[in-house]
Amino acid sequence: MKIVLVIQAAVTLLGGALLAYFYAPQQAFSFMAGAFVILTSFFLLGIGFGMIFQKKLIALAMGIIVFKYAILGIIIFTLVKLSWFNPLWFSMGVASFVLSALIYALKEALREGNTNVI
Repeated sequence: MKIVLVIQAAVTLLGGALLAYFYAPQQAFSFMAGAFVILTSFFLLGIGFGMIFQKKLIALAMGIIVFKYAILGIIIFTLVKLSWFNPLWFSMGVASFVLSALIYALKEALREGNTNVI
């Protein structure tokens, strides 16, 4: 899980830097906000489920799920009101996790010595 978060942080920084260089800063901020929201979400999910599996508390799992999505909804609702917010680039930032997951999957496939990746 840690390597996926590191890859996601690198994708966030690289994507934000490229957008700031080639496009307007508003698009870079929106992309980085989306990528940072997904990065934070998965980081906290990893911590929460680590605690759940250690103590085997089902109520804690349900509380984490309910409050995580409530807080995520509030954050997105607040971001939409900002003047620099661009929903397209925010969505691309959230979707950047797919790129991180693919990079991790390819890395693991190559680590296992499986040369028939595709």
